[in-house]
Order: sequence, then C-alpha cells, then structure tokens
Amino acid sequence: MKAEPTLAWLGQFEPEDQPVAVAILRAMMLVSRDAFAEGLRKLLLERLAKGGEPIGLYVERELRHRHGVPFRLFKETTTKVRRAYGVGPRPVEPTQSYDADVGSEGLVAQLVSEICRADPKKVFNHPGPDAIRKHRIRRFVLVSDFIGSGRRAQTYLQSAWRVRSVRSWWSGRATKGLAFEVVAYAATRRGRSVVERHPSRPSVHVVVGCPTLDSAFSTADARKLCFKYSPVPPSVMPPMGYCGGGALIAFAHGVPNNAPLILHKRGPGWAPLFPARVTSATRAQFSDASDADTVRAHLLDMRQTRLATAGTVAGAKPHAQTMLLVLAALSRPPREAETISRKTGLTVLEVEAALKKALKNEWVDGENRLTDLGHAELNQARKCPDAAPLPPEAPPFYYPSSLRVPRGVSS
Repeated sequence: MKAEPTLAWLGQFEPEDQPVAVAILRAMMLVSRDAFAEGLRKLLLERLAKGGEPIGLYVERELRHRHGVPFRLFKETTTKVRRAYGVGPRPVEPTQSYDADVGSEGLVAQLVSEICRADPKKVFNHPGPDAIRKHRIRRFVLVSDFIGSGRRAQTYLQSAWRVRSVRSWWSGRATKGLAFEVVAYAATRRGRSVVERHPSRPSVHVVVGCPTLDSAFSTADARKLCFKYSPVPPSVMPPMGYCGGGALIAFAHGVPNNAPLILHKRGPGWAPLFPARVTSATRAQFSDASDADTVRAHLLDMRQTRLATAGTVAGAKPHAQTMLLVLAALSRPPREAETISRKTGLTVLEVEAALKKALKNEWVDGENRLTDLGHAELNQARKCPDAAPLPPEAPPFYYPSSLRVPRGVSS
C-alpha cells in the first residue's frame, strides 16, 4: 500500500492516539486476489478429498426473505406430504431488482465452477433436489470468502433446513445421509461459533484465522480508539463494525462490514482508509514482505524478541521458519490450530502440518503443549548470534508501507 493514503489516514488522529492506530494497521491481514483464490481452492480440494462423495457445492450469498425468515432454498410440492423438487439456486443473484451489484460471491462462484468442471461425476454445482436424489449426493458444502458475524451463512443453511426433504436426508447421515459443511477463507471466532450452532451441525473449515480487535489486543486501547473516532454515532452503528465484529482483514475485492468503521466509513471530517469498503485504490500495491521480515514481525507481536532478533530466523529455510513460528505460538495458550494461524499469519493447513511434524519429533505432546525437547529447540534458536539486529526502539512515527498477507500463498 502506498504511504500517502496511510499517512493521510493516520494524520487524522491526535498525536497521542497515533501509536494505537499504527498498531491496528500492523495487526490487519491483507489478502490479495491470488492469495484468496489459491488458498480457498487448496482448502476446498483438501476437504473434497476427505470422502463422502458425491458432493454439492453452494456459494454463500444474500437470500430473499420475508420478515427476517429466508425463503426455502428448494421448491416443495403443496401436497400433504411435502416433497422437494426442481433445480438448485443460482450462485449469483441480486436480492433486489434495483440493485444489480455482485459481491464476493462472484469470485467464489467462478472458483466453484472450475472445481466442478474438473470432476463433474463427483462434485456438483448447486444441485437441486432432483440432482441430489439422482446422484445420491452426500455432502452439502457451503463456500464463502469470510464468516464475520456468521448470520449470512446461518441464513443460507436455514433456507435449506426449512425444506422438509433436506431435514429428512440429514436425519439419515449416520447411514450415508446428507452432511453439512462450511468452507471459508477466514472466519472470526464469534462468527464460526454462530454457524456451528445451526441445527444442521455443520463442520466449519477455514484457510486462515481472522484477527480481530479482541484477539489482537490484550488491552482496550484499540476498542476505545474506534469509539473515540467513530465517523458514525454509536447509537446508529457499532464503531467496531457490524455486530461489533472488529474484524482486521481486507480482501482485494473489498473490506467486510464487520471491520471497524474508522477503516471504511465516511463521516463529518473523517476520510476512511477504504472508502465504502472498496480497496480498488490500493489493491495494486498489495504485496508480501520478505519471509524473514514477516517471521520477525509475527515473533515480535508474540513478544518473542530474542527469537526475532536471532540469526536463526534470517538463515533458516521457509519450512524451518514455519516451525519456529508455530513453536513460539505454542509457548502460551490457547493452542488450537486456528488460533495459531491468527498469531502467525500461516494458513491452518500449514499449522496442522507443522503440528503433525512437531508431534512426531516429540517437540509437543498430544494437547499441543511444548515438551522439554520443544523448549530446548526454541532456547537453542534464541542463542544464535544476531544476523541483522533490530533497532532497540521503533521510530517515533512508524507506519507500514504494506500490509502482510498469510504465508504459504503467492500474492
């Protein structure tokens, strides 16, 4: 990202508040188009290989509703015994005739179409009841870019759940009935919890864990900043974003409405960094920092200063840097794979692979806690001479020239 827009945005804060604003920018996850497509594709293919075929893929989008109740996803007969029939829903369709805007579902729909065309006998694109019966589809997989509040994914699942035939298919899942899954690039902890509580009991899988103000900051300073500079009165809209999400993520195709309002909402005397949640003015500058710099930054965020300044980081190969990040993240709880992903910027698949290797080497136990051997590995890495010592103090007015994207995918 160019320095000018960042400086202009930071310049709106009072001097004593600028360090917190900078910390918010540093904590943000920036996702390029390539990173998004490649990461989501890899996760989808990994999930599809888990068995339970054939599979139906559905793109999450806004659905029409009446008084807050979504329309049924499939048509039903009006006979005494209701039976679903017909074709499936369209992957992209405006909910209002006067609003033809297409959101992230357009990008996801293209990815879903490519995967379905590659294996048309096992993976089906938005199959309806007729196709589900004909091909004996066993998995209903909902695909999304981001689960913020979880309400849109939950609404989509509920629109399918309202169909009696769907509930009947689901009830026989123990004997090869219909199982539900949700696959997304990222999700907040709160949003994931909302989706998992749906009666269909979906399993949720993400590429990376999404940082939020609550997960990235141990104090309330960032939250207070969002309230102090909110461009919209808190009585009208939560300063933390929709449903108070506080999501610190920006995609090349847009910023979610769960992000703090100071990032994307215009107000009297306030110019956001991403006006109207659009990143088109800055996405050409989305870039990765070097591997060593990225690892060092994450280690410093985890307060692993000695490890960050050790020569091991700069001299290690990428797989060794990944292992150092994971072991460092395991020094403090919580220790779930998705939480480690949020701390390190690694994808969940990378974290799981590193945990598997660490367990094999007896660096962690079965509950992802560091063993004596694991602590010894970290201590040894900390003892290596500094390859490129970091300055003892940060510049008085630091701003990031670019936001980091998750490792493991190209930008």
